[in-house]
Amino acid sequence: MVIDDRWSALVILGDYAVTIAVIVAAVKVHHPVATFIAMLLVAGRQVAFLNLLHSASHYSLFSKRSLNDGVDIMFGYLIFDAVRPYRAYHLQHHREFNRKDPERFEYLDDRLRGHNDGPWRRTWEVIIKPILGTDGFNYVRFTIEQARENLWWTWRLAAFWIVLLAAFWSAGWLGYLLLYWILPLVWLYPIFYNWGELTDHFAVKEDARNQQGIFYSLFLKGHEMYHAVHHKYPRIPFYRIKAASKHLNATGEEFEETRGVLDFIRILYRRKDAVQELVRDNFVFADQ
Repeated sequence: MVIDDRWSALVILGDYAVTIAVIVAAVKVHHPVATFIAMLLVAGRQVAFLNLLHSASHYSLFSKRSLNDGVDIMFGYLIFDAVRPYRAYHLQHHREFNRKDPERFEYLDDRLRGHNDGPWRRTWEVIIKPILGTDGFNYVRFTIEQARENLWWTWRLAAFWIVLLAAFWSAGWLGYLLLYWILPLVWLYPIFYNWGELTDHFAVKEDARNQQGIFYSLFLKGHEMYHAVHHKYPRIPFYRIKAASKHLNATGEEFEETRGVLDFIRILYRRKDAVQELVRDNFVFADQ
């Protein structure tokens, strides 16, 4: 699969441009509603930066391995992450699914609690508690643990943020950085990330499902749509995976799909035993 470095660079620049434009617009409007909408959209771009880090972990963002290992300074440090630590645990995730490990879905029970309970309990655990800050707390705790385990990353991350904070402080923009980047990062970004994991693997007929639609593109999945195809062919660049999905569908291969908010809600409240009904009825989960 040919990797086009120009396309990857353009997408990175595009994410920066969109993020800056959203923040500038919110500052100019100067209204609480505009601020909140901007925070939602910025958190969605933070997920998109993680998706690019994810591509680099598979060596599919750039054609040279060294460039994939060097993306931290481009966007990894912005979301308090790095490609090498991410690669270590993410490739383990792929290995578990490739060998059909019976415990491959257990991480969802740890991360997205309440799936064996009734709808009210599930609403509390997966929606209300995260909005109140539990996912953000876990994100901060995980980041601290990762920093303790990877001192080389910690020193580089600290240097990056010292320079960044000093630059924004000297320009008089420190408040904007805190409101429009740090707050979404520690509050909304972990929620979107965890909901994205739910749409990928929770109560799925096979091992993973595809995503389509603006809701997933803007907030939960960014550049990592068509997750079922990715699990089968993880080296396909993110900008070619839609075409790959169409090709596979044309050859008779079917994938479970989710489209939009309503499908996300259906997944959230799906019973685990309902998966067996899907298999029996040969049902493909998608809005028509």
